Amino acid sequence: MVLRAMILGLISDIHGNLAALKAVLADMEAKGAEKVLCLGDVVGYGPYPGECLDLVRRCGAVLMGNHEEALLQGAENFNPRARRAIDWTREHLKTSGDAETRARREEILRNLQLTAQEGPYLFAHASPRQPTREYVMPRDAKVQDKMADIFAHIAHICFVGHTHLPGVFLEDNTFIPPGMLWGGAYFVTQGEKALVNIGSVGQPRDGDPKACYVLLDTDASAPRVVYRRVAYDVEATAKAIESNPHLDNFLAERLRLGR
Repeated sequence: MVLRAMILGLISDIHGNLAALKAVLADMEAKGAEKVLCLGDVVGYGPYPGECLDLVRRCGAVLMGNHEEALLQGAENFNPRARRAIDWTREHLKTSGDAETRARREEILRNLQLTAQEGPYLFAHASPRQPTREYVMPRDAKVQDKMADIFAHIAHICFVGHTHLPGVFLEDNTFIPPGMLWGGAYFVTQGEKALVNIGSVGQPRDGDPKACYVLLDTDASAPRVVYRRVAYDVEATAKAIESNPHLDNFLAERLRLGR
């Protein structure tokens, strides 16, 4: 499948962090992104789920993350902090905004995709074999059976989020974090297979509090993946979490630490 040369903005794991999402969208617009794909977890943990759903409406595709799945089907398998946040989010979305706004947000949630495809590139929230829930951690790069089966589901390059840990998995059982990429860029080789975790916009967990996202330049002569880190008002979002009695203060501290 041929994809014309363009720059795609890839976002995931926003988690109700409106300030981070706005900062990332502004940055990718400045960098020339023509289309945005959202890989899921727009809601959960954060204080502004409705407003974040409003903004991702303009994305070319919005995938279902495990937090949207829990929102729609129940969060029984979540830890207590995450479950409280999802239960509050569900009730909040029923009452916040006018009737038109609520209907628009419900429509977004009803139409979430499990995966998306753009030319040779596959997109999922968690993994190509379990789109909403499978965790592929950096340490898994050495787990040969697991990674061999995951790569069997990948024709070329697959982009995911879910773990909030950015980096590139290769078939030779290696994991390359963005800090080890020259200029934060990974150059795609024809015929190779890779699993690219794009990191988290709204709750990074790699020790850097700045929002993380990816630009995918699909230029056929030299396609490349570029990691971007964007500063935003972390403290304002952390304080909004702390002022919400339904959200655990631990979630605010995670934003400050990037953990």
